[in-house]
Amino acid sequence: MMLQAASVPLAPAPRPVVSEVVHEPVQVVSESEAQPEVDSGTDGEHVTGHLAAETVARVASHVPIAIAELMQQSAQNTPTGTLQKMREQGAFRQQYFKEAECFDCSNKFKVGRSSRSANCPSCGAYISLEDVELNLPSSQAIKTRGDVMIRKRGHLTASHLYARDLRCFGLVEANIFCSGDATFKTTGTIIGEVKCKKFLVEKGSEITFMNPVHADDIEIHGVITGHVYSKGPVIIGNGGAVNGDVTARSVSIEPGGELNGSMNIVRTAK
Repeated sequence: MMLQAASVPLAPAPRPVVSEVVHEPVQVVSESEAQPEVDSGTDGEHVTGHLAAETVARVASHVPIAIAELMQQSAQNTPTGTLQKMREQGAFRQQYFKEAECFDCSNKFKVGRSSRSANCPSCGAYISLEDVELNLPSSQAIKTRGDVMIRKRGHLTASHLYARDLRCFGLVEANIFCSGDATFKTTGTIIGEVKCKKFLVEKGSEITFMNPVHADDIEIHGVITGHVYSKGPVIIGNGGAVNGDVTARSVSIEPGGELNGSMNIVRTAK
C-alpha cells in the first residue's frame, strides 16, 4: 500500500511543468509585446525563427507611411553633382564666397570668404585678400582685395591704396582705388584721386579733397571741398555741403544741405 500511495502523485507531476514551459512564452509575447525570448544556453543571443519573424512583422507595421514617402522623394530628388547639391541645400550663397579681381588682368573669380590670398586662375598672379588696419603713420603702399581701415591716428603716405571697402578716420596721401565703398569720417586733407563704387562722407566730417572723386553713387552728410563726379545720383543730406562742382546723372539736396558750385547733369555715365 505504501508503494501504491507513492506512485499516485508522481503521474500528474510533469503536466504542470510542461504547461508552464509551453504556454508562458506565448502569454508574455502576446500580452506585453516584450522582446523575443533569448536562448541563454548558447554563446551569443539567439532568437528563434518564429519569434524573429513576428518581431520583424511587428516593427514593419509600425513604420509611418510619411517617412517612407519622404525617403522615396529624397531619393528621387538627389542631385547628380556636388555643386548642384550645394546649390540645392543653399550652401552656394554669397556669405560663403567673395569675389576677387586680379590686379593684372582684371579677371573676376570666386574664392572662399575666409581665404587670405589667391592666385588668379587666368594669369596666375598673386592676390592678397588680407584685411588691413592702420593705426600709425605709414609710408608703405597698400594693395589688397580685402578691407582697409585707417584709424584716427593713422596717416598713409604712399603712391596708392587698393582695397575692397575703405573706412577712413585718419588721413591719406595716396591714390585710392576701391572696388567697393569708400567711407570717410575725418577732418583734414585727402591728397590723391579717389575712385570707388560708393562714396560716403559721414556727419561731422570736414574734408578737403585735392583731387577729383569718381564714384557710382555719392552721399555727402558732412562738409567737403572738391569736385565730385558720379555715374549715378549725388545726395547732399541735411547738414551736408559741397564746396565745388558736381557732375552726376541727378543731384538731390535735402533741406539743410548746400551746394556751393556748379551743377552738371549728364545723361550718359562718365
